Amino acid sequence: MKFKHWLIAILILSSQPLFGQLQYVNNDSSSFLKLMFVGDLTLNQKLLDASYNQSKNQYDFQYMFHYIRPVLNLGDIVVGNIDNTFGKKGNWLTEGFNNIPDEYGVALKYAGFNLLMNADRSAVYQELDDWKANKAFLDKLNINQIGSFENEKDRYKRNPTIIEKYGIKIAFLNYISGVPYYPELTPLVNGVDEETIKRDILLAKNRGADFTIVYMNWGNESQPSPNSTQTYLAKLCLKEGANMVIGTHPKAIQSSKVEDGIINGFFTKNLISYSLGDFISSSDSPIENCAVILEVILEKNKKSNVTFVNDIGFIPTFSGLYDNNGKAQYTILPVSQVEKNNLTVPISSTEKQWMSGAAEKVRHNFSAEMKEVEYDLDDEIIDDVAEVLSVTRRPLNENKQFALGINNHLLLALGGFSEEDATSKPIVYQGIVYKIQFLSLRREMPIDVAYYKHLAGYETYFEEEYFHYVIGNYTNLKQANDFCLDVKRNGHKYAYVIAFDNGVKKN
Repeated sequence: MKFKHWLIAILILSSQPLFGQLQYVNNDSSSFLKLMFVGDLTLNQKLLDASYNQSKNQYDFQYMFHYIRPVLNLGDIVVGNIDNTFGKKGNWLTEGFNNIPDEYGVALKYAGFNLLMNADRSAVYQELDDWKANKAFLDKLNINQIGSFENEKDRYKRNPTIIEKYGIKIAFLNYISGVPYYPELTPLVNGVDEETIKRDILLAKNRGADFTIVYMNWGNESQPSPNSTQTYLAKLCLKEGANMVIGTHPKAIQSSKVEDGIINGFFTKNLISYSLGDFISSSDSPIENCAVILEVILEKNKKSNVTFVNDIGFIPTFSGLYDNNGKAQYTILPVSQVEKNNLTVPISSTEKQWMSGAAEKVRHNFSAEMKEVEYDLDDEIIDDVAEVLSVTRRPLNENKQFALGINNHLLLALGGFSEEDATSKPIVYQGIVYKIQFLSLRREMPIDVAYYKHLAGYETYFEEEYFHYVIGNYTNLKQANDFCLDVKRNGHKYAYVIAFDNGVKKN
């Protein structure tokens, strides 16, 4: 991650507004919260096989999110539905209903997801021990899970789930249509029951929620339009006091509807989005491989304590299929950035044409109700995010101090974070000393050396508004170059040798 590349990018982006982005910053009068929603994150056998490394006998799902992680990591709360089960080993997709490797959960965490919906068919078919193992694993990852519960007592505690950030309290409720609600069952799954939904929405308000979102697992698979049950339930939720209804399960994009409203004198927007599609997909249909990220900015007026929707936008995505040494693999792509050739992606020109054609369907369904959001990306930003996530082992949006910026907030956000004021560590050695610089960030943050043992003993120095990470201490240039190759082989491909003369970096 070289300083000059960051500097050039920041100068360019700070000199002009970013097109179509929802950008807001907390101030004395208002707090802002960015929510990002996607549809289904479910793994199937194709996706599972594509992510297995036979030589290492392990799974790796990180590549699926490689191109979309910079965008998702900008969301304060990032939400999706996962009809799978973590916490058990072996017999993937055969034992229980939908058992999958824990490595996929880790990939979701690094992608930025911190809330997963679980009122789905996997939870319906789970044994209680399996459910507990799944919940324990997600807790370990610091990912909230709602929609299914150990029992009625657990449901009372966590339903609704209220997440607070920047002084804004958001209540989330999750239900599955077509499944009755049986409070005596364990695990207990939130099936659709009208009276229960009414009580839950009222309970969210009584527990102090500023805003209530209902996430529904509903509809008919591969259908481009909502059915009568979907439209009825959506209207019911809004009538009873929910502010937003988001849908999943149909595998295809369905329509969205935004209506203007007023909350205590403040203009707001009431939203229904019937289906966001399959966020990760291996379908033979390009239309079913296209999905959307729904991005919502909430604002809370600090004087009146009123929370309302300030803005809504959508980001078309596409699950691209490509060949990797004879093996089919899939990756989620931000459509606009691929169309503009800002990214070098592995998919074929034919796949790109299918992507653009399918994305037009998405734009047709969403553009009449909201604007398309674009984040300017390039190959180096994508690689930089991958490197930051690999050395910190945590998503950018996990930090409490992470906030939206104004013009160049994407690059500032990717520049790192710190939970306390960072101080540079001066390097003072006698004579010429060679070190390997492997990372540069705008703000200093610790590397998990307990996990990345090869980075133990790293140091930082501060120069021209950047903290530069270095490792090694060589008086012999050849030895330094050899070590630099080892650092690169360990995943830090921008590493290079620098020299210090009596503690002062030589240019």
